[in-house]
Amino acid sequence: FPWGRLESDGSFNFDIARGRFEVLGTSGYGYWSHQGGIVARSATVTDFGYLNGEDLLRNSHLSDEEGWKLPPKLIPHRNFSSSATRPKLVTEFEPGIVDWDSWYRWRKLEKESPAALLMNYPMSVYQIVVNCLELTSAKAGKPDRRIGLRLHLLGTKSELNHLPLFSELALLLPYHDVKLVLFGASVARLVKEAKKYAGSLASGSPVFTYLSPPECGSGTVSVYLHLASENWSAMTNDIPDALIGCNAGLGSYPEWLPVVQAAHSQHIPFATTEYAEQSAEHQRNTMAVMLAGTSAVPRPLEEYKIQINPFQRPGQRQIPMYRLPNVVNGFTLVV
Repeated sequence: FPWGRLESDGSFNFDIARGRFEVLGTSGYGYWSHQGGIVARSATVTDFGYLNGEDLLRNSHLSDEEGWKLPPKLIPHRNFSSSATRPKLVTEFEPGIVDWDSWYRWRKLEKESPAALLMNYPMSVYQIVVNCLELTSAKAGKPDRRIGLRLHLLGTKSELNHLPLFSELALLLPYHDVKLVLFGASVARLVKEAKKYAGSLASGSPVFTYLSPPECGSGTVSVYLHLASENWSAMTNDIPDALIGCNAGLGSYPEWLPVVQAAHSQHIPFATTEYAEQSAEHQRNTMAVMLAGTSAVPRPLEEYKIQINPFQRPGQRQIPMYRLPNVVNGFTLVV
């Protein structure tokens, strides 16, 4: 990536990259808007003056141009005005979408586009569903045999700032109907705040929908915000086809314990991304402890597969004490 400057310590400064494209800031920067500083998961909205998903308090979604705030040639469009920006049917693209190089070619983008800095979230969900959990594939759906997928995305935070990017799943999975339900403390705060804004996107259900063009396979994505509680619970009739967590930190937050236990006891496919391979290995090694006192039995260690995520966010995170690879959505772990 031509914008991928490395610092003297080998890390990548995300803020400098955004600054080069004039999309560095909190509110008002479209999909790039973000909460500043190091913020604990338990921090309140008013503590830092920014609400993840703030643009969902509007009455309509941002357009491609409003969201990306980039020159048109650098944008991976979801609304196509011509075939020049529309990707071909993914099943006709060889050798398939396997890494950033192939995705950029399929999307007709040059590497000068910084799209990977945000698209790593929906692309990591795709990687988990198709290659880690092997729930489906791009070729599985047919015009006369559509496939439904119910995915629960847990611990959602910054993803709320660019929800329309999950429309990519409809392009990647032709003839699929993907229902994505978001859980997390940031989701609960957004839903609470949305009560003050009549007619806002966040007060609706679903909060976002997308239908890909017939030329791309007519895939659909619908995104919902979970309203009942901050955390996912197995005490519901809505058991998904898969549980997914991005940058989860299974061993760092106690909220993950009942999720891990339920996934094992109810045989729910579950996978996460982690910043570091070492963290994923530690979490795999503590599965027996996490399942202690339940009826669930841990699987052999080799079944908790750990892999490099080909759709990780480019660049080493700027954490001075880490010299091992430490990357946003860096590694996948099958739980």
